[in-house]
This record gives sequence, structure tokens and C-alpha cells, in this order.
Amino acid sequence: MNIADKFSPTLKLLQLLTLSAAVLMLLPLPVMQYVGEEGLMAIKSYEMYVRHDWLHPSIVGMIWPHSPLWHWPVMAISNLIGWEHVDIAVRLVSVIATWLTALTAGLFGHWLFHRSHPHAGWFCALVYLTLGEVAFWYGWLGYVDATFGLFIFSAITALWRAIHDEKISWFLLSLLLISMAFMTKNITAYALFGAAGLVLIWRMQQWSLLKKPLFLIAGLLTLSVPILWQAYVVPAGNNTATTTINDVIRNYTGYGILAFIGHWLSFPFVFLFRALPLSLFLAWLWMRHKYRLHLDHTLTTLALVLLICFLPFWISAGATPRYLVPLYGLVALLLTGMTLQLDALRLRQSLLLLTLLVILKIPYSLAVLPYIKDWRPERDVKAVAEEIMRMTDDAPLLTQNDVATGLAIAAYIDVWRQQRPPVTWYSGSEKTVYILAEVETPALGQLIKSWRLRGDHVYLYRHAGSRASTGATP
Repeated sequence: MNIADKFSPTLKLLQLLTLSAAVLMLLPLPVMQYVGEEGLMAIKSYEMYVRHDWLHPSIVGMIWPHSPLWHWPVMAISNLIGWEHVDIAVRLVSVIATWLTALTAGLFGHWLFHRSHPHAGWFCALVYLTLGEVAFWYGWLGYVDATFGLFIFSAITALWRAIHDEKISWFLLSLLLISMAFMTKNITAYALFGAAGLVLIWRMQQWSLLKKPLFLIAGLLTLSVPILWQAYVVPAGNNTATTTINDVIRNYTGYGILAFIGHWLSFPFVFLFRALPLSLFLAWLWMRHKYRLHLDHTLTTLALVLLICFLPFWISAGATPRYLVPLYGLVALLLTGMTLQLDALRLRQSLLLLTLLVILKIPYSLAVLPYIKDWRPERDVKAVAEEIMRMTDDAPLLTQNDVATGLAIAAYIDVWRQQRPPVTWYSGSEKTVYILAEVETPALGQLIKSWRLRGDHVYLYRHAGSRASTGATP
């Protein structure tokens, strides 16, 4: 008997695999030290908590015009489990967002595909939880992307129902969700939402909705949210829209034509690969002429919505795969619809692949990932943070190190000595302080020690007098 015959997609098996995949998302949380920008996210959350300010994130003491919503559950969870475990809290927010995205994908997948398979919803949720980008990286990593993706994907699915059913209640829900996406990260959420909405209206020929007063007024009021936020919450002199636009422009300027061509050619394949295993399995079947895709109205609409949202990142030269995280809910729906067209044998094989990925998550989380990121001495951030605390004792500690490694050190020290003020930026006026630096800077004072850590250098100086400010900013 073929091993695939044992993996018939029964309801109990799909439920077991889906719940197992969901639980296994928790594995890296207590194992890994800060990865990438996680230290930065922890600092912003902790400083908001210390300042009793729920609206204005700050980085090493300086207010930053970033949206605050993501930090609210981090603060709530950290208050429950202790701020010394904020590294777990930032990841737990992402895991919860991933679970909710899988739930949304399951419910919407059932609505779209229940005629193709009675358990389409469970299968869709499983597909989302086993997408390579979600299962192995952004589904648990303590970044805003999983939460940002949750709100954008949920908003688009609610908008789909609103247009299909012509229900104002679904439309209001979609507007609330996309506003929460803005409050999580930035105004690019509205661009993706609007582009998806135009495709959906066109595909369903519901242009008359644009003339209905309730739909029109509600939409216009929602567009006022960023304006009101800028006017009444963002500190004077800062502009969230300008910050976002500058970030977008950087993805298009300063690149040669070869960089653009290379990005255009490679980015779709990067996207396809990171949606493994089903994306690669279906591609292999198609290349072997063992699969002929039938693009019905639903799959065509899904593909077009996905394409219009993918396009801005595709035509740039500097967009990274991280920007695509909000699109993986749509990918899960599309892959589900495509997979449910397979014959019984191929469907069982696809389920076997998903099962293998769920199993692989265990050694990956407990051994492979920690070895790559943490288990070598030159990558042990916690050891360096502990050493710096011993060297500085009760003396003030400031920083001029704003790279990921330096921020991770500051994040650990902040919550390990909560009776002290958080580590803030050294402006040049403070006396008798220790200073963390990113580059060798003799003007900061006496060099106490330096470390080579995760490819960066970390310098600890002791400054015992006044001097002019370096003028540096993080």
C-alpha cells in the first residue's frame, strides 16, 4: 500500500494536524535569543510601559512616529508573565496573530470551497500554518508583520463578503480591520485594501456599491483615521505618512537597471519558494504535466487580488520578502482551491507533505534554528549583556549603538534591572557614564572592553567628563 493512502483527509486527521501545527508555533518562543529587530520591538514596548504612554513608542528614550497598537498586547502579556520575559511576549503576539489568521483563512476557505470539499476550511487553515514563511519564520518572530498581515487579510476577506452579499455590516467590519492594520504599522494597509477592493468590485460587477451613501460615507470616514491620527497623536514635527513614503521611495531609487531586472526575475520565485511545500508540489505536478489547473471564477479572483497586491513589491528593486507577509493568507486560499482540484492520490500526497512539514518544525525549532542563531559563542547576546551589567554595576549606562545587536543588549539589560531607568541615547552632556558604541570611538572615553558579536562590534566605554555632543542620532 502506498504511504499516501494512509493520509486520507478525514476531518479528525485535518483537525489533529491543524491543531498540532498551531501548538508547534510556540516552540521557538522560549528557546531563541532576540533575532533581528526583536530587541527593538521589546525596547519600544518596555519604554511605553515605563513612561505610561500607550500612544507614542520610543526608542532608547526618543519618541518615534510609529503606530502603537502592536505594543499594547505585548505590554498586557508582559504584565502577566513578567517583563523579564518580554522576549517571549513579543513572539507570543505574533503567534496569536498567526492563529487568528489561520482561523480567518479557515472560515473564509470554508465559505469559498465547501462545495469542493466538506473539510475545506480545516484544510485551508492547515495550509496557512504550514506555509514555509509562516511556520519557520514570520509566524512566530516578534515583528509586527504577522499582526499587520492578520488585519490586512481579515479586512480583505470581510470586504469580499461585503461586496458579494452587499452587506454594510461586513463593510464596516472590513473598515475597522484595515484601520487596525494602519494602527499596527503604516498607511500601506489602505493601498493594499483599496487595490483588492477595486479588483473585487470589478470581478463581481458591483460598481453600484460606490454610489450607496452608507458605503461611501463609511469609506470616507475611515480614510480620515490617518489624518486625525497625524493631527492629534503624532508628535509635532513628525509625519507618519512621510516616513512611509520615504521608505517606499528607497525601494525604487538608487538602484541600477540590472538590480531592477534581477529583482523582477527572481522575486516571484522567492515568493513561490517561501510558500512551500504546496506551492512547489503543485509547480512540480504542473511541470510534469500531471496537473491541469482549472481557474474558475473564485480562483481567478483570488489570483488577481494576489497579483495586484504583489505588484508594487515586484516592480521595485529593494522590496524584501518581509513585505509579502500580509499576502500569505491569500496564498493559502489560492493553494487550497488549487489543491482541492487534485485527484484522490495527489490530494493524499499533498496532505503527507503538510504532515512532514509539521513534524520537521520540531527539530527545526529546538535544534537547527538555535544552532544557526545562538549556539556559537560569538552569537551569545545574553552572555555579553550579563557581562556588561557586571562591569557597569550601578553606574548609569547609555548607548550610541542602534544596530540590532546593540539594541538586543539594551533590551535585555532594561528588563533585567527594572529598578533602574531604561538605557537611553547618549547625547554628550552626561558625566561619569558607561556608553555602548557601535563603532570604535575614542572620544567617548576609556575603552573598557569590546566584543565581536553576530557580525557586529560592540564597544563599552567609560566617560568621566563633559564633552561636546557628537550630534549622532539613532
